[in-house]
Amino acid sequence: MARQHPEVEVFGLDLNPKALDLGKINATMAECKISCLQSDLFSAVASRNDLDLIVSNPPYIASVEDGDDVPMYAAGGSQQGLALPLRIVEEGVKALASGGHLMLYTGVPISYRMPGYDPLLEYLKKIDGVELVSYRILHPDMFGEELSSPAYTDVGRIQVVGTVLRKNK
Repeated sequence: MARQHPEVEVFGLDLNPKALDLGKINATMAECKISCLQSDLFSAVASRNDLDLIVSNPPYIASVEDGDDVPMYAAGGSQQGLALPLRIVEEGVKALASGGHLMLYTGVPISYRMPGYDPLLEYLKKIDGVELVSYRILHPDMFGEELSSPAYTDVGRIQVVGTVLRKNK
């Protein structure tokens, strides 16, 4: 994105200093100008509230709390891994300018007790001042090996989705 639109201010935000170091290396190698900032989600840019586009692919596998080895794609938090993606949407919408977009790639736990119910989709439909532009299931059953974790006792599958939201006001 930064290479295609060099006139745009681009931020790379992460809690992990190693991820930021790698982001800086990648930006340098791609000859792109990106401001890499250590940030708990949008805290480093929270005072702006004028972001035009947020792109996020957060960890979405439920965090393991008993000290087991955590896969590198884990740490989505509680709510069967939905806590972090929901927080990104909630805080991201506040950081967007009117007309701004939030693009999210994440996993959604689907309960075998309610196979047609998608908790993320239902959450997104209820956000005031936001239009759900797109919501696609990209993979209907990802990371099946994670379902044996105690965090997923009533989950039949983890579907991966891509969604785009637009802030209307």
